[in-house]
Amino acid sequence: MGNFQGATVGLGIALAWSFLSSSPESYCGDGTKFVDGQCLISDVAAEAELQAAAEDCLVSATDADEQVTCICDVYGYGTRGPKFTIYPDDCGKYVSCFDPVDGTKESKLVSCEPGYAYDETGQVCFFKESVECGDRNADNLGDIDEDAALCLSDVNPDDSICGCGTYQENSATWVPDRCYSSLDVDFTCSKQNIVRNDLEIGIGDGIRPGRAPDDFTETAANTGVGYLDAPWLESEDNPDGEYPYKFPLNQTAVIMIDFQRDFVCPGGFAGTLGNQVEQLQEALQPARNVLVAARKLGMPVIHTLESHKSDLSDLKDNKFNRGELPASRRIGEELDLGRILVRGSCGNNIVDMVAPVPGEYLVFKPGKTAFYNTHFDELLQSLNVTHLLVAGVTTEVCMQSTVREATDRGYEPLIITDGTESYFKRYHRQTIEQLVAQGALVSWAAESTSLLNSLEKACVAE
Repeated sequence: MGNFQGATVGLGIALAWSFLSSSPESYCGDGTKFVDGQCLISDVAAEAELQAAAEDCLVSATDADEQVTCICDVYGYGTRGPKFTIYPDDCGKYVSCFDPVDGTKESKLVSCEPGYAYDETGQVCFFKESVECGDRNADNLGDIDEDAALCLSDVNPDDSICGCGTYQENSATWVPDRCYSSLDVDFTCSKQNIVRNDLEIGIGDGIRPGRAPDDFTETAANTGVGYLDAPWLESEDNPDGEYPYKFPLNQTAVIMIDFQRDFVCPGGFAGTLGNQVEQLQEALQPARNVLVAARKLGMPVIHTLESHKSDLSDLKDNKFNRGELPASRRIGEELDLGRILVRGSCGNNIVDMVAPVPGEYLVFKPGKTAFYNTHFDELLQSLNVTHLLVAGVTTEVCMQSTVREATDRGYEPLIITDGTESYFKRYHRQTIEQLVAQGALVSWAAESTSLLNSLEKACVAE
């Protein structure tokens, strides 16, 4: 979805959905008919009747524990899961439909945790400033008690990265800064002290798009690996053919791609396929270091999740079928961390160490690039962003896909090389070498320390 403002919430009824069951016609509610694999609203009058029925059903549910048994009959089920809907006049609550073991359709009223509102289109609890919900905005975030909030290390001391101890079902988790502050870098520049907007990672500062990392050798050059491929940039003062990355601080955003438990934690989607998820965790600390700096400087921060609606209506068949995975390992199926790549599951939340805070943006993307079928581009334009500092996983898939499309759309991306990782080290290196080739043809790249050194200069007069 990637809806940075959220959909305008309400009781609008989806015009189409498909259903579980060997005989899906039986799941079509009153006023709908089964056509070409979908239940469609049969006419305008029927749609109005369903709207009224839904309103009557929901208004009658005034207690958070009350069962709302009629709503599922009205709204129906998706292909591999329930459909949720907003609760009238309260964007902090929603109705969750579920299918008990006896096959009946039931529902219950569920509350988002403080500081969040429910987005019907995204089917997830969203930061309130990202949801159009009456008069709620960034200044009305609810009652969040930082002192009372638990850190993952408090409830899961053996794993302060991947545990679900602080996770609340169907809700994005808010993590106090103090939980990981002992790991944070000493970044001294702050928004109040900025005196310089035009920044640069220059020659000798760690920007090296024209060559391989420090283990560059003639052998590597002769095989084409890490070859110095921008000779026109070479000079006595620039022997490595480096190409500086210049960026205006007030038009630069930090992009954090898919640091979700699905990919970086045992028991998630990637881990159950045999991938070494611990390798991706190596990118978390460098990525957090950049986050710390960005937050102090007041830079826009945008997080992405590869994520699907609970009914999988935004899942393409080719993605679902690709790789001929076992049925138990396909998107939408249940694992230890919840349904694979489905919003609201523990696995489909960003790990606490780099989790969003109120005021940052969350883009739900059904594909590899952050631009496909999302409002990511519109969000960047609304923020007047032209330059992107990109971290995330995996290097060769979602990170690369986003960076390539960003360049085609006119943005200037820089890859934070130690803030991105792959399950395969060679893929990580090869991807970055390809993207920075020929004088940053697609992207620039620099380590997090080089980037932080440049950001610190925002508080140093020229």
